Amino acid sequence: MAPPADAPSTAPAAPAWRRALPLLAKLAFMAGALWLVARHLDLPALARTLRHARPGWLAVAAALFIVSKVLASVRLNQFFQAIDLTISEEYNLRLYWLGMFYNLFLPGGIGGDGYKVYLLGRQFPGRRKAIFRALLLDRLSGMVALLVLLLLLFAATDYPGWWRAGALALVPLGLGLSYILGRWWFGEFRGAFGRTSWQALGVQGAQVLQAWALLAALGAAGGPVLPYLLVFLASSIAAVLPLTVGGLGARELTFLYGAKLFALSAPVAVSVSVLFYVITALVSLVGALVRVEK
Repeated sequence: MAPPADAPSTAPAAPAWRRALPLLAKLAFMAGALWLVARHLDLPALARTLRHARPGWLAVAAALFIVSKVLASVRLNQFFQAIDLTISEEYNLRLYWLGMFYNLFLPGGIGGDGYKVYLLGRQFPGRRKAIFRALLLDRLSGMVALLVLLLLLFAATDYPGWWRAGALALVPLGLGLSYILGRWWFGEFRGAFGRTSWQALGVQGAQVLQAWALLAALGAAGGPVLPYLLVFLASSIAAVLPLTVGGLGARELTFLYGAKLFALSAPVAVSVSVLFYVITALVSLVGALVRVEK
């Protein structure tokens, strides 16, 4: 007879050093990325740029980040509701905020998504696999929205027309392919695909506006903003990859080389990345005060 879906595994636990290897690899990659950024960047110029940031625009950027996370929480709950996991928006938001704290500050221990699977699995016995799939689909829908916005912004650049036409053509093609694959692999969530797709675009759109507010805080919003936003979206994709702790290092490296590619101000570009990380850390730190146990 097969064991129940949520039965504890009887396999021996891996040695502690082996469990620590992924975290050590992330830390090594992050240290190397930050070293490369520091080596190729005028650090005094970076410090001057950060020192003259305008507090009002920083507050706007922080507010837009909070809006994006509240909307992301609502989107995740849509996936939960699609599989008949009924939890209130208020409770889901508290759980989401605690997950943000775990993801940023405890990447080598209980990740935010892992904690959600654990806690909700206790509240909804036998549903851990479905909960995991909801969280996975939530991540994938966010990545699709990032790619769509990246293509749309690229189509608005002054690159040759056939490049921009190709980017625009990839948008409906990519959306159609993601919808077909979503129905195939995540058919139980098909009732939520429409709403969550728009919500994912809203989440990423709010963060693009946040990047624009950070440029305004640095006094760079009057210049060519579009290339900075393209690099910001590319850095968001890099930060999603499990290469560093909380995306630190991956964003900065992407901004540094993106600035070279588009002939942008490297201190301004990296300052946007640093300020984005600081806002993320401060907002996520609130999650340490959240209580979700029932």
